[in-house]
Order: sequence, then structure tokens, then C-alpha cells
Amino acid sequence: MSTAASASENPLQPASLDPLISVIIPAYRGSATILACLASLRQALVGWSHELIVVESSGDGTACLIRDHVSSVRLIVAEQRLSAGQARNVAIAEARGEWLFFVDQDCVVPANWIAALLAHLRQADVGGAGGSLAVANPENLSGWCTYFLEFLHHFPQRRKATVSHGFLLGSNSAWRSDVLKTFRFPDQTLAEDVLLSHAVRRNGWQLIYDPTITIYHHNRQGWNAFFTYCRAMGRASARAHRQIQPWWLVGLARCPILVYITSAGVLSMIAFRLTKAPLTYFLRFLLLFPVCLFGHLLWAHAFATELRGPASPE
Repeated sequence: MSTAASASENPLQPASLDPLISVIIPAYRGSATILACLASLRQALVGWSHELIVVESSGDGTACLIRDHVSSVRLIVAEQRLSAGQARNVAIAEARGEWLFFVDQDCVVPANWIAALLAHLRQADVGGAGGSLAVANPENLSGWCTYFLEFLHHFPQRRKATVSHGFLLGSNSAWRSDVLKTFRFPDQTLAEDVLLSHAVRRNGWQLIYDPTITIYHHNRQGWNAFFTYCRAMGRASARAHRQIQPWWLVGLARCPILVYITSAGVLSMIAFRLTKAPLTYFLRFLLLFPVCLFGHLLWAHAFATELRGPASPE
């Protein structure tokens, strides 16, 4: 892996040299949220043999906050920016746990997070388990629009866990360590969890999705950021599906204009899934529907443009 020199700090105490649980947190520009994330993890990890690994690559002061306020964290500081996938892979290479848990620096986990995911992960033939995302900063209207379009497959719902035929979120999932010694996250920040889930499932492992295991996520803020991110998600989705090659991609590749028609179906699906989520989520979606429609059309345009062009190098 071609990262700049990385330094591992705050080594574990001798009692934790052989942890059962490794929790991995990629941190980029996480100074505003990392302490809340780590505080929630301390509650969730009570009673578990564990290690916490944070990979920081932005130089925004996150590393200093961890050094000053949090003990027993393995801090890996990269001299250059790492993608989310690359940062996770750096930590995987150093992790010593039997089970690898992943959360992002802008998330807060519930107290039962470890136990709930591990209950699924300990089943035979299960390679990974994951949960849903809720909104940690509800006052952020542009963040809600991003949330609806990015996490439409992972809204919190009160229904039973199922075998996943989709993907597990990199920000709320746990995996067997031997699985991730074989399969790694692609070196990218968007759709890296889609491609990892596909590779693991294709090789015979089951993935379990439990929408009742919910973490709270701080969505990005600002309308310009929302519009830019919609286009980035569209490009990343096209590249990922080009690798996966689902049956329906052939039709879209021959007639990319059909991508724009998917906006009606996708927004209808979001509305339907939100009827099983907290009521306030559905009401906000109705309020922000016009902006979400415009955002998805930006997504569709970026997807179609990427699909028409030559395959992008990964």
C-alpha cells in the first residue's frame, strides 16, 4: 500500500495485547465529531477485550484531540490523505482482534452495538453483519437530502434481520478478521463498501443486515456540498456497477438516457421505505422532495456520463 510514512502511537496496555474486538475508525477532518464518537465507543466496549484504532490523514487537529483527551487508542497518522477504504486497510493490517468492527469518525454508536452485531457474526457461514444509519444533526436540511439519497438502503426500521443481498455500510459493520485478511476495501471513499460486500458474498459468505442496530451519523452540511456530492455518488455508483456487472447494466449502457427515468422509481422507493422508519423522517422527505429530486437527477447525469465514458482506473 502506497501510503506516506505512518506512525502508530499510544500503544495498548499489556492486558489488551490479544483483544477479541478491534474497532477501526478512519478519520478525515474529524475534529468536530471524533470525541463524541470515541465516548460512545467507550460505553459500547465496557466488558469487552478490545482495541481502538484511529487512522487520521487530514492534519486538522484530530490527532491532537485524541492525544490530549483519550487514552488507550492506537493512533495511526498518515502524512497524506487516505481514502476511506485505504485508511481501513491500513488499520486492518495492524488489527489483532478476532472480530473487526468499523465505524466512521462522524458517527455515534449505541451501547449495545458490539453485542448486537456480534450475535449475528458468530453464526456459521456469516462473514459480516451490519446495521442502519439515523441522523445525528436533524437541524441540517441539506444533510437530510444527502441522507435520503445516500443511505436509502439503510434507514432504521423495526423489522427482523435478514440475509443481505445488497451491501453493508463501512460505517456500521463488523467482519470476521480472516475474511478481511483475504478481502480488502478498494482504495476509494465512495462505494468501497459496495464492492467489498459483493466480493465477500460472491465467495460464499453470508452477510446479515439488521436495521434495528442503528448508529447516528452527522451528515455533511451546505447546499453546494450536497450538489457536489450527488454528482460524486453518481460517478462512483457507475464505476462500482461496471465492476459488478448486474444484468440490468447492459440496458443502461446501451441507452444511458434511461438512467434519468430511474429517479421516479428511486424516490418512490425512498418514500416507501421511510413509511417504516420514524415518522419525522418521512415528513422531512415530503418537505424536501423537490430538492431530493433535483439531487437525484444530478446523480443520474453523473452516472450516465460515467457509463458512456471509458472505464476509469481504480
